[in-house]
Amino acid sequence: MRQRRLKDLDDRLDAYENQLHIDRTGVRGSWQKMFAKPQPLYMELGCGKGQFIFSHAKANPDRNFIAVEGNRSVMLRALEKAGRILGDPELKTGVRVQDTGLGRTEAVQEQAGTYESRSRNSIELGTTAQFDTVFSVLPNLILVNMYIRALSDVFLPDELSGLYLNFSDPWPKERHAKRRLTHAGYLQGYRKVLKPGSFLEFKTDNEDLFRFSVEQFKEVELPILEYSENLHGEEDEERIPSAKFMTEYEQKFSRMGKQIFYCKVQYPENR
Repeated sequence: MRQRRLKDLDDRLDAYENQLHIDRTGVRGSWQKMFAKPQPLYMELGCGKGQFIFSHAKANPDRNFIAVEGNRSVMLRALEKAGRILGDPELKTGVRVQDTGLGRTEAVQEQAGTYESRSRNSIELGTTAQFDTVFSVLPNLILVNMYIRALSDVFLPDELSGLYLNFSDPWPKERHAKRRLTHAGYLQGYRKVLKPGSFLEFKTDNEDLFRFSVEQFKEVELPILEYSENLHGEEDEERIPSAKFMTEYEQKFSRMGKQIFYCKVQYPENR
């Protein structure tokens, strides 16, 4: 469902202090500079309002987390929710990303004309936008307003230790199968940036997408570590540690008794 553009969206986003406009062509290998200290790096691709990744970051201070969301309206909602959860509306607890050595907003504006003058449609649709925005939320968590076609465009080999795909677009028409984020083509692309032995966690409420995804995991020879067709059923919820980390959508529908499908796979130690 297309998100309605929020009133005063750009002004409300610009009000957050700990943010930096980055050039994606130069960010590969530099993500750790945006955190308080280097630690194993994990990413959620399409974070929505952020509840899942916020709870992970708070529970795992020995890991760094990147939450990527392309839609600017959804990103604002995530930032507002983070402020409420953390009791820090201005999100001043994060690292001052302007001081990371990756360049300041002013430098980006000089290269791009001005940030405000860029096509708003290019940002919303993910077509031509070159510069993206990082918001520091916690010492070990950043939110990134960015559309990504291929992870290798913005990450170096072995830069990530794990990847979360939560309730991705199922692209139900067969002719769109290659657009599904668990298609074999995408899975092979993730291999380029994930360290050997890294994991991928996948959740969905769409059974057809789940069956398709399991077959794709097998096709590219990714061993299944954990599997559930009812993650929040009493037995699996106790058995699978990841069940306690829920998205807003997941929490709502699991309370209604809707099945949540889950799979965790591992990339091999040897490429």
